[in-house]
Amino acid sequence: MQAVIGRRVRLIVPVGLEKRVTGNLDELAERLNTPGSTGPRLYPVHCEIITELEAVFLLSGANAALIAGGGVCGAEGSVWLAIDGQPDELKSIKGIIDSIQNEPAFTLQ
Repeated sequence: MQAVIGRRVRLIVPVGLEKRVTGNLDELAERLNTPGSTGPRLYPVHCEIITELEAVFLLSGANAALIAGGGVCGAEGSVWLAIDGQPDELKSIKGIIDSIQNEPAFTLQ
């Protein structure tokens, strides 16, 4: 954060839609960070968030909407998007999705 604060730069953070929170992050952080509370803490970062929805638009010009999220048997963290656009936009985003769709699962060493 020291590299961003006071330097007039934009902090852009990629955040997957599976990480969405419907509440006010500042209020949630206040609850979690109360003196004497146990468990994890929360430090909200004020930034520009780029989700899959913005990425679809930035990469192809097509528009995306979240239809569903989550899954089982390897689909945990997945999202189902409805994507609308011109034929060339849809072809572009389909090519991008096809190129990453079967990437191996992330593992910790």
